[in-house]
Amino acid sequence: MMQIAFENNPKKFLSKHGGYLHQYEAEHNLILSLCQAAEQKIARGENCDIRFATLSNDEGIILATAQTPPHNLVLSRATQQDVQPLAEMLAKQHTHFPGIVGPSDIAASFAETWGSLTGQKSVEYMDQIIYSLTKVLMPPPIQGLMRAAKPGEAPLIAGWIRSFAADALPKSEQLSEADALKKAEDVIKAGRMAVWDIGGRPVAQAAVSGTENVARISMVYTPPEERGHGYAKAVVAHLSQQQLDAGKTMCCLYADARNPVSNSIYRKIGYEFVGRSSLYVLDKQAAK
Repeated sequence: MMQIAFENNPKKFLSKHGGYLHQYEAEHNLILSLCQAAEQKIARGENCDIRFATLSNDEGIILATAQTPPHNLVLSRATQQDVQPLAEMLAKQHTHFPGIVGPSDIAASFAETWGSLTGQKSVEYMDQIIYSLTKVLMPPPIQGLMRAAKPGEAPLIAGWIRSFAADALPKSEQLSEADALKKAEDVIKAGRMAVWDIGGRPVAQAAVSGTENVARISMVYTPPEERGHGYAKAVVAHLSQQQLDAGKTMCCLYADARNPVSNSIYRKIGYEFVGRSSLYVLDKQAAK
């Protein structure tokens, strides 16, 4: 018997469904990271609006979604025929989100179903390859070293974060100067932003987040004037090794499937194909 359930407590959600999500942790890393971030906010006494929906049968969970409004709806693994019941329920509740993220086939099916239910059309904005790594193939040494970004470098990092977003993300995910600076300050304070340093000068960056077991590498960026020297490859390789040395069982990252350069870089340092993920951006037409 199919059952749909809603939850806004990340701890309760994980106690019920964490086992399934962790079976495919690279593909579910975004949902798991949202849970972890929400738990940390709650522990600090901060307000946290996170919403989960699940479709289950007698054998267990079939499909899960997570959202921190007003951001994208994130989907778990599923089969294409299983998206209809949950999409119908979310539509009845007038759920709003700017986009849909998930395994490519599931995201496509959900976006099509959502369009038929609400009238909101969508377009595939991003086609990404999900990679995982358990052993780094360290590239040949180059000039410089990896280090943590410093608080005084927050304005520089903020500019790079904005440039990264402009290159890779839809308009709904763009950051203002103030928001980018706050994000840079937060990731630097948390020790989650690494840079490749040459003579005291940052030339590339990569951030890390993730769960207890899996590190997710993101925001990999080299400014145009510094490209072509292997700095991004170096910082990703060394950051990945650092995470494995710290006890992570795996590193994962998402790469634009239409960028052969970045995909080649990641494969050369040991990242292996896991699956594909797509982002569908909805138009602003109001739901029926």
